Amino acid sequence: MVKMRYRLIKRVNVFTFLSWIPLFFTSLLFTLNAQAARLAIVIDDVGYRVNEENKILQMPVAVSIAILPNAPYGRKMAEKAHQQGREILIHLPMAPLGRQPLEKNTLHPAMGREEIARIIQDAIQKVPHAVGMNNHMGSAMTSNLSGMEKVMQALAHHHLYFLDSVTIGNTQVTKAAMGTPVPVIRRNVFLDNIQTEAETRHQFNRAISLARQRGSAVAIGHPHPTTIRALQQALATLPNDIELVTPSLLLDHQTARKCIKPHQPKHVPATQLEYLRMVKKAFSNSVIFNTLNRYMQKLLGNHTTKKAPDKTEVKHTLENKTETRPKNDQAGVQKTKDACANF
Repeated sequence: MVKMRYRLIKRVNVFTFLSWIPLFFTSLLFTLNAQAARLAIVIDDVGYRVNEENKILQMPVAVSIAILPNAPYGRKMAEKAHQQGREILIHLPMAPLGRQPLEKNTLHPAMGREEIARIIQDAIQKVPHAVGMNNHMGSAMTSNLSGMEKVMQALAHHHLYFLDSVTIGNTQVTKAAMGTPVPVIRRNVFLDNIQTEAETRHQFNRAISLARQRGSAVAIGHPHPTTIRALQQALATLPNDIELVTPSLLLDHQTARKCIKPHQPKHVPATQLEYLRMVKKAFSNSVIFNTLNRYMQKLLGNHTTKKAPDKTEVKHTLENKTETRPKNDQAGVQKTKDACANF
């Protein structure tokens, strides 16, 4: 009778142990996701090269495209991308400092408010389903505060965010957006200023490093054959600690990172090995991990178990996990006079 009871208890313990395994892996996925750094990729100049651009539309749907309003295939590419659920931006031509061939309706700082508003409205009509806008060239325009204020005042009537391509260090985009409801984010890396696969892979790895250091990064590329081949290879082997996202999901995170100055910044792993060690350390305080550990020790006949964390420790652990993930929100209107007013 005693042996039967012992066998029954042992079977119950085994069943309970097995039932905890799915919860363990769920907790593992949650931790990996919480630690993931976010990377947004935008492909500019879309609307001219259908063959190359169709290859871009075969990439993960989180890879976004920026379409030139007057490109011959711009509307067609916008419709195809929208059907996939892909994020679309208007790649609005703006005046550069140098003498280069310009697109039709290129914005200049000397243009009046009404003309800029008309060009932006026309671009919105030509690029359907767009949720954001970024500048095509534009070193002369984006470095001119008065000119960019006109752009932001026009955009204030539309639910679009602005991605600053940062084609010049003295960009005035963020300053011009203050006092308007237009959210602004910034480009961190150009993938293909030098058009070789090796350079694109190098810049892609640089974008990953920046994402790990800062929590997020934005990389911009173009539909060059070398860029496409390099991205196809890089995205197929994207590290587990990098989450590919659309630019709109970074809006609040970049604003928060700019406005909040932490007293002691958190360490971000530089390598996958270091990242896995951080995950292991995080799980050492996990309730599920400790419970599984106790059951395994019982099944093996080892009754020396660790003390389970009390409610205060569990609450503290959950709060720490929440803090490691950047705040996430969709594209929308930030109704503040100053981008940092809510922080």
